[in-house]
Amino acid sequence: MDCIVNYWWWRQRKGDQKPPSRWRRVGELAELTVFPLKSGRGVRLEEADCTEIGLRTREEGVFQLRDRFFLAYDERNGEFKTARTFPKMVLITVTAKSASSVMFEAPGMPPILVDIPDQSRPVAACKMWANERILAADCGDEVALWLSRYILDSDKNIRLGYYLTTVVSRRKVVNTAISKRGYSQFRDKDLGAYSDLSGYMMMAESSVVDLAARVEGDKKYISASRFRGNFVVRGSNPYEEDTWDWVKIGDSTIFRNFKPCTRCILTTVDPETGVLDPDKEPLRTLETYRQLDEAISPVMGQSPALGINLGLYTPGIVKVGDAVYVNCD
Repeated sequence: MDCIVNYWWWRQRKGDQKPPSRWRRVGELAELTVFPLKSGRGVRLEEADCTEIGLRTREEGVFQLRDRFFLAYDERNGEFKTARTFPKMVLITVTAKSASSVMFEAPGMPPILVDIPDQSRPVAACKMWANERILAADCGDEVALWLSRYILDSDKNIRLGYYLTTVVSRRKVVNTAISKRGYSQFRDKDLGAYSDLSGYMMMAESSVVDLAARVEGDKKYISASRFRGNFVVRGSNPYEEDTWDWVKIGDSTIFRNFKPCTRCILTTVDPETGVLDPDKEPLRTLETYRQLDEAISPVMGQSPALGINLGLYTPGIVKVGDAVYVNCD
């Protein structure tokens, strides 16, 4: 069984926090995607702002969608809900409709207009991985009923929360699942809103192509969208992203790789149908050659890895077609 390159692990121990002075081009930005609802359908973009809490759309005159700022949660215990358990969540589309509202749509459901909550809305205490506690501004009864009916086929129990920056405090590394397993070599501001961990995920297009070629049978439909990343890079070698330390998109937007992105059952959900693959592909194939080595698996877990988690160091605007650079040092 192959193990992935663990250059990132040793780089973190050096503690160098300054971006490099020299860069080399490794490809170009082929896909740029924001996921307004955690576990919902991605929205492909041509350009976006890279902010400390994740991607933000730049369309004028309407609400600016942000990455994983909406969260479905259980009103009984605050536990977050995802497509890992409810696969058809990947079919929920969120579209900006005005300066203060968005439209939620899903198969078999009437579209529903959702007002962005303000400070007058109730705030719920939600739970993420390892009982990490985080607040969410509640989006109201109508969309709660809509989500309950779509996700649970029930009239209750699911509510919609929103990451209202004036109410919700930034997450702390010390409270995350990976920190509780002993790894905390990243910053609080590297964490996303309601993402599992980081505010950004990048992967090489060629890595997905190589994985698809390894999957037995008619599995050529496997695309980067299954892995729900923000950035897909075209032009680099398969899995080359494992070794990238500093990353620059365009002229000035700079990130740092702080860990491999470990993969779960969500990769087996078809993003176009919301159906789990009966053969658990492509996760099953990924597990045969992309496991972490024994030195770090107790910290990162036993899941295979594909792509990298990034922390933002220099904010900026990125566009599809921008050159992607990594450090020369």
